[in-house]
Amino acid sequence: MLGYKNLSSEPTHPTNMMPLKVDLHIHTKEDTKDRIGYSAYDLIDVAQSKGFDAIAITNHETITYNPELKSYAAERDIVLIPGVEVTIGGKHVLLINMAFEKGRFNSLKEVFKQKAANNLVIAPHPYFPGSTSLHRQLETNPHLFDAVEYCHFYNHMINFNKKAVRFVCNYHLPLVGNSDAHVLEQFGLTYSLVQAEKNPDAIIQAIKAGRVKPVSRPLSPAELLDIFIGVSATRRFMAKAPLQPMWMVGALMKRVLDGRL
Repeated sequence: MLGYKNLSSEPTHPTNMMPLKVDLHIHTKEDTKDRIGYSAYDLIDVAQSKGFDAIAITNHETITYNPELKSYAAERDIVLIPGVEVTIGGKHVLLINMAFEKGRFNSLKEVFKQKAANNLVIAPHPYFPGSTSLHRQLETNPHLFDAVEYCHFYNHMINFNKKAVRFVCNYHLPLVGNSDAHVLEQFGLTYSLVQAEKNPDAIIQAIKAGRVKPVSRPLSPAELLDIFIGVSATRRFMAKAPLQPMWMVGALMKRVLDGRL
């Protein structure tokens, strides 16, 4: 389990409440930007087998959520929360339980203006290499985000999450564990334990209140390479959108060649 103490305020809550196993950043076959090999229904089945209580399918620029899918998840005792990974100014942002199909957001400030109390705005993989990570956009707009993501793709030598941990400590924001899964091997490697009642609003409010703890572990070089190969097969290669994991694998391989692993 990740050795991190959430520094956000922690209001009182029932100590006998079992924490919920939650992942709020997952992609499926319905994603129009990537070629994912499993459907939303497949994901829900796997989530049930792994003991998840709640998930959000966050495909790029589209919300994969409808009454039938919600019921399918509920029949398997899983809370399905609407979500989407949007691109704003070239940067990725996770919008959870927030209206998106009615229009696109042109700026982070526009998201903030339209955000309601039952919405959650998360900064995904904010300091990972790649043009879509927020980097300074997070640092200049900390008040626009409700939480920051701790991503699964790291090992004991290379971990771009460390800067995110420092950031949330400085700004007293919650840190949430997500898989950002594009292949099923990623799903379950990192997730959140949320102290809340089992419904979307309660989960969102608990995360905002800091009643969330990321669970994660460093991956071996072999695991990183396997995931990199799997994710690479899902990407639609574009010159202006280089693979985010490519940078990390390159750094990892350099350390291997230097004899530092």
